[in-house]
Amino acid sequence: MQIKKSGKLFFFIALIALIFSLFPLALQKLPSRSGEMSCSTKAIMHFEDTVTESVNVNIHFRFGEKGKGSIVVEGYSDSKAGWLYLQRYVKFNYTSQRVSPTDRYYQINNWVAKKSSIDESPDVIFAYFMREMSDSHDDLLLKAKKMNEKTVLLSSLSSPLFICALKSGSSIN
Repeated sequence: MQIKKSGKLFFFIALIALIFSLFPLALQKLPSRSGEMSCSTKAIMHFEDTVTESVNVNIHFRFGEKGKGSIVVEGYSDSKAGWLYLQRYVKFNYTSQRVSPTDRYYQINNWVAKKSSIDESPDVIFAYFMREMSDSHDDLLLKAKKMNEKTVLLSSLSSPLFICALKSGSSIN
């Protein structure tokens, strides 16, 4: 009887030890559900007055750890004020949700934009730019669709916006 009890106890302890030793390995193999991603794109957008209200910019999106992200918009704006340098930094909080094997939604809220000291472009032009991504809502909802291993299509609620090249080491998991 003593051998059966100690054999069962040994088996139980060994099973627990195996589970605990495989737990860290299992966590490494699970795909991240946080939505971390970085990508860059080039955009030319025309606004209400398509002749004099436009931007020609590089855009860098970063959806980082713990729901913190940023957008850097850098280039030129064209308006009645002229062809002027534009450089804005947007910080935001976000939540992310996988909706299919190739699609992820990014709900961006609490965003704050800051103008760099060398930015001369009118605020209204940058406001048009942000409104294009938000469909005139306070929060931004961007849909990311994996096109291939190197690119994603970022869309607003109603229309495609950018083909965004994933930065080295980034993916849309």
